[in-house]
Amino acid sequence: MIAVEIAGPGFLGVAADRGDAALRAHVMIRVAPRDTADVSHRLSQMSELTALHQITGDYDLVAVVEAPRPDDLERTVDRIQAMSGVKQAQASVVLPRSFSPRFG
Repeated sequence: MIAVEIAGPGFLGVAADRGDAALRAHVMIRVAPRDTADVSHRLSQMSELTALHQITGDYDLVAVVEAPRPDDLERTVDRIQAMSGVKQAQASVVLPRSFSPRFG
């Protein structure tokens, strides 16, 4: 998957690393044709987003969302899904364990 950054944390007006967030999710978003710019602009106004990328493949955008509690995360994903121009939003919660890649 190739990601092209269209709005970084500075553009969104939020910190890239919010220590208060207990949950982080990647929200894959499918947008109606010709609505990508409008939806991206509205998403960029959401304080819960720490990054937003335009991508290739089955989805048009991926948003990184942070929330302190599961119900907050659910409400945020519901808000994204309810936006005009959004055809589908699917969230995958990032698990707490991370791995460092090892090359050769």
